[in-house]
Amino acid sequence: MVTILHEPDDAVEHLATALKVYEQSHEAAACFVYRYNPAAIRVKIIDPTFHGRSKGERHDYVWGFLQGVSENILAQISVLLCLEPGKRVPLDVGFHEPTRSYL
Repeated sequence: MVTILHEPDDAVEHLATALKVYEQSHEAAACFVYRYNPAAIRVKIIDPTFHGRSKGERHDYVWGFLQGVSENILAQISVLLCLEPGKRVPLDVGFHEPTRSYL
């Protein structure tokens, strides 16, 4: 099940619906989404399918699942983390403990 962090709005709900399709296609995947500020949405996907793929390949693959989402919503995605399980990156810490946004 897609995890929506914080209070969702319509755009976050639309992204969560698209990510649900991703999770249904990838049983071991976990997706997280939240609105960071009025202009930005952050998305994280943890999936063993990403093993051995470059960052660009991972993003291209995920964008294929987001094609049904409006361009207005897609333009709000400021962070798209595509990680394999156990992989840690500095931005991942900021994902769950975001710094304050001044927007």
